[in-house]
Amino acid sequence: MATQPYKGATTAQFYVEELTAGITPTSPAWKPLRYTGGVPSITRDALVSNELDGSRETSSIRTGNKQVSGEYAIELSARSQDDLLAGAMTSAWQAGSTIAALTVDVDATAKTFTRSAGDFTNDVEVGDLIAFPGLTGNNAKPFIVTAVTALVVTGAAIQVALTNETDITSDMVVADKLETGNLCKTFSILTWMKGQCGGADSFLLTRGVEFSGFSIEQAVNAMVTGSFPFIGLSQEIIQPIPPSLIPVPPAGSTFVTDFDAQPFSSVDVSAFNGTAPLTLIDSFTITNDNAASAQFELGNAEVAFVERGRAANTFSLAGKLYSMALHQQFLNEDQIELTSILSGPDGAMSFTLKRAEFTTSTIEIGGPESITISMEGQATGNSTLSSIVIQRLALA
Repeated sequence: MATQPYKGATTAQFYVEELTAGITPTSPAWKPLRYTGGVPSITRDALVSNELDGSRETSSIRTGNKQVSGEYAIELSARSQDDLLAGAMTSAWQAGSTIAALTVDVDATAKTFTRSAGDFTNDVEVGDLIAFPGLTGNNAKPFIVTAVTALVVTGAAIQVALTNETDITSDMVVADKLETGNLCKTFSILTWMKGQCGGADSFLLTRGVEFSGFSIEQAVNAMVTGSFPFIGLSQEIIQPIPPSLIPVPPAGSTFVTDFDAQPFSSVDVSAFNGTAPLTLIDSFTITNDNAASAQFELGNAEVAFVERGRAANTFSLAGKLYSMALHQQFLNEDQIELTSILSGPDGAMSFTLKRAEFTTSTIEIGGPESITISMEGQATGNSTLSSIVIQRLALA
């Protein structure tokens, strides 16, 4: 029988968070790594001898440190990449809350949600992603709170058409949050390549993986896609265990293979400049870069640790030019707040860039068609303000 190569379609990858960097937990409970491409790879620099021996030949070549790195391409879906986002942000999700059985009135024109009794300010603040799932139609969709008082929350940036409702009983769900942190978060990744037509399975085990950032791209008529670059400490091929001589996953491994959450698509996205909708935008890309690099030490062939610099949260926008408002904000060096809300069939997420500023703005005329504008910028923060806030909301 002809030898068959491993296939990407039948290769599964899993991850587990490590308690100690570079050490896979005992009896690991592997979670599925949802991806569209990418695998941890080892590279080594060629160390070429310059010794002179009377000929023009290169007399010796060695290889340097084992550098483990790669980048996963993904389609973003609810809850699927939450651990990867937390790893890139070196942070932990802050739990939201649920306030049960409120009696709520909706004013469609004012975009307000009024409770009959109690105090919203105990549980909600401006900028929170919330939802009232017991309401009807668009009223039940998640939104960002733009104002809050004891009895009233306002979602001035809501784009969908609301309807008036009175005395409806509904829970209020407040999203979990993720901000820039300084935690040590590393992962082990198991790459399971399945043999075809009688071929044996193979396993790569990569340890001490740090996700060094992410990029989320929201573009018209497409899935919401992204990437997660990473650096690892070490990698090994899992060797066959006698007497079977068949490689197997680490002892005690269990696997969860839940791929139920559907990816977000462009029709799930609403984007805002403050409370003003970003109109006629074709693409909105958010990138988190932590200036990460592998560091080495004498006597150690592998990566000693991963160095991280400042967290830079940048963005780019591209679309059709219909107003000079955004270009004027670039000229004025205005500080703005950009938010993207993704509301899909299995949950919702939001990405908010605090204190954002445009750094470039390019208007182009390429012919008789629509004039276009492309813009780039960066968000800033400090010890008390994260330059990016990511929120997640589970929807029934």
